[in-house]
Amino acid sequence: MAWAGTGTAVQAQETTRGAADAAVQGVEIAAVPVAVDAARGASAPADAEGSSSDDLEQRAYQAYEDEDWPEASRLIAQAIALAPDQAGLYRLKAYIAAATGDDAGVLSAAAQALQRDPGDAESLQLRGSARARAGDAQGALADYAAALQAGWHTSGFFRNYLYVLNQQQANARMLEVYAAYEDAYRRDPEGTGLHPDIPFHAAQAYQHLGQPRRALALLDQAIAQSPQVAGYYGNRALAQHALGRSSQSLADDARAMQLDPTEPLYPYNRGVTRLDMGDAAGALQDFKAAVALGKDDADTWLNIGVVQERLGHTREALAAYDRALAKAPGNAKALTNRLSLLGKAGKGDAAAVAAQAASLPTENQAQLLFNQGQAQTRAGQWQAAADLFAQAVRLDPGLDTAWLNLGVAQARLGQHQRALDTFNDYIQRAPLKTLGLLNRANVLHELGDDGAAEQDLLRAAQLEPGNLDIQQRLASHYSRTGQTDKARRYYAQLVKLPGNLSPDAFINYAAMLLQLGDSREAAVVAANGVARFPDDYGLRVNLGNALGDSGQHPQAVEAYRAAMRLQPARLDAHYNLGNLYLQQLKQPRKAVQEYRTALKLQGDPALDASGQREQRMDIHLNLASALADTGDTDAARGGLQAAIDDAPDDYRPWFNRAAMALSAGNPAAATPDFEAAWLRLDALQRAQAQPDPALQEHAGYVLFHLGRTGEAAIRMQQVLQAQPDNIDAQRNYGYMLLDLGRPQDAKQLFDQAFTREPDEVDGWLGMLACAMLDSDPAQLGRLKRQFDQRFDRRYVLTAGLPAQLMRSEGYWYSDRFLQLWRQLLVAE
Repeated sequence: MAWAGTGTAVQAQETTRGAADAAVQGVEIAAVPVAVDAARGASAPADAEGSSSDDLEQRAYQAYEDEDWPEASRLIAQAIALAPDQAGLYRLKAYIAAATGDDAGVLSAAAQALQRDPGDAESLQLRGSARARAGDAQGALADYAAALQAGWHTSGFFRNYLYVLNQQQANARMLEVYAAYEDAYRRDPEGTGLHPDIPFHAAQAYQHLGQPRRALALLDQAIAQSPQVAGYYGNRALAQHALGRSSQSLADDARAMQLDPTEPLYPYNRGVTRLDMGDAAGALQDFKAAVALGKDDADTWLNIGVVQERLGHTREALAAYDRALAKAPGNAKALTNRLSLLGKAGKGDAAAVAAQAASLPTENQAQLLFNQGQAQTRAGQWQAAADLFAQAVRLDPGLDTAWLNLGVAQARLGQHQRALDTFNDYIQRAPLKTLGLLNRANVLHELGDDGAAEQDLLRAAQLEPGNLDIQQRLASHYSRTGQTDKARRYYAQLVKLPGNLSPDAFINYAAMLLQLGDSREAAVVAANGVARFPDDYGLRVNLGNALGDSGQHPQAVEAYRAAMRLQPARLDAHYNLGNLYLQQLKQPRKAVQEYRTALKLQGDPALDASGQREQRMDIHLNLASALADTGDTDAARGGLQAAIDDAPDDYRPWFNRAAMALSAGNPAAATPDFEAAWLRLDALQRAQAQPDPALQEHAGYVLFHLGRTGEAAIRMQQVLQAQPDNIDAQRNYGYMLLDLGRPQDAKQLFDQAFTREPDEVDGWLGMLACAMLDSDPAQLGRLKRQFDQRFDRRYVLTAGLPAQLMRSEGYWYSDRFLQLWRQLLVAE
């Protein structure tokens, strides 16, 4: 992994970007001297021609406004000769000097004014600006502070003050001065006035302090006041990028490039954003444009190397890293990336590469290990990644991103307590960074401490009150913890907000509504999301899901087709459309076509290697089911064999192939596959720290099929302890208890299942068997009459009914139950 890229989900961003200043950078001295008080003329001293000092001051002021600088200078000098103790005359002289670029003259005149009136705020700010222009930043800041204390509050003054503070990166003081400006503007908006550079500089303070959301709000103000300044858009692009809003960042950089096509930072920064989005080709184009405009430096060639590496161009990447090192021979980042690439590509002498790596500064050796760890995470090798991240933090304990990624890797390995300890350490190191809190909340949820998880999310929301992503995480937390009323309130507010809301809010809200069974409302939410983000692939797929579940099948098909047009290489839309054809439209041949197409395409890039394998397995299994529904059992078995070949350690294709053999009336062929399924399922369960009810239920089925009924019953009992309303588990446990000779216990389970699903024929067989064994003719007679009325000759109570259900509808009954059923019917 190279330096310009990102790591795993929910982690810090380390990207080489450039700050983009606004077009006007220098300190400006306002061209607005104080107006002359006409009432002063009566007692003012006069020269030989009878002109008083006040008359001369007024004429000097008029010449100043007429931009007749020599005349203004001559007249103000005469006025000072007549009244050398008037501070206001020296102040006007300072303005005249400023107009001609005479900074020394400004300093001299302002000093004279301040000798006569040390608290003159206007002269203090004049001298401060002249000192700033002369390079005396500390003297300027002292004068500006005194002017502010004396009550000076024009927008030009605040703009200059913030500019100098920004040059010194005095971020905390910048925010104090900005607060003073806001207070002055509230008290005297007309006298204070607006200047777009004021929110611009305050935004840079927030950006330096790692608070891009507040920076974004201020840059919005600057652009609203002056929409033609390229630097405002360039800096807003930086804030958008820091917030993960890539499309908005690209748009702002593009606007900055339109306004100032000669500035290389704008294509450079857009290249970094494109690189983060996975658009390596677009990023390469932008970096080359930056070089052409003059940004021919180590950072640019470093990122060109990263792009070429992403594109698989090893030779070009190495050449780019060499160019970076030629520009900056000591650039450890470029050397680190170069060594990473040499090691990955197997190029160069391994010992020489290792020696070069060992010669790096310790922090760069740690970064090299960190890069290697990120490469492992992308491959889904979480243990290897965790080992590398652990080595990185041992070398450089201050590498916060390595601590963060170590916790992420530990969590992915199921080592939740270790991950919690790691995130606790990270949060101690970086208590104000919300990434640690968000990741710790995930781990706390896995550990079952949802209360503490909620507190972390609320703390993150408090740290970044306008962060919509955190609000979405809170909504998701409330959804997954069953607090659906809170979740709905959060989501309902989020999707109505204007601005830079992520499509995920619509996707997750619609998904929650689908889980709650509110499919029509889910379709409305998803449709609103598509209207807001028409080019978002995930929203289109989400809309298809909602429309399908709400019975709007033609519209669902069109939503999936629209998603396919947006991203033809993605499999999700084809997979979900296949599910719609198979499960709801009962068109298995069309489902087969979609599943086969899906298997040729790319999975969700957000999924790691394990997730990708899981997604492919689901498609294999559904393809086999669809093929079986078309009547092509040979092709269905072939599909399951392809699934086995793809993931030989997964128990599910073995289980499904065994079930297919049972349906075909071939239990002998089913047994080896059930045994193979059990070996894999048992190994999977043993590897888990906590029992998974779904796996326990499958284990119960497999053991029951293998005739290990006592063990199967124990598993099913454990399932019902965790999921007491699991109807399928109730019925299956009932049949197990019948085989074990416990009809009274079985009857309770069948009765519970019947109250929830009275039309399930499988449950009826269990209740009838229990009634026959109970020797209660009246109850048995009532059940038989109810059975006939409910199923109206669709099913007939005969000795062959269980076998018929096994052949035609996929049910399965043990040999012991089939024998019991025949005996009971004969006895009747």
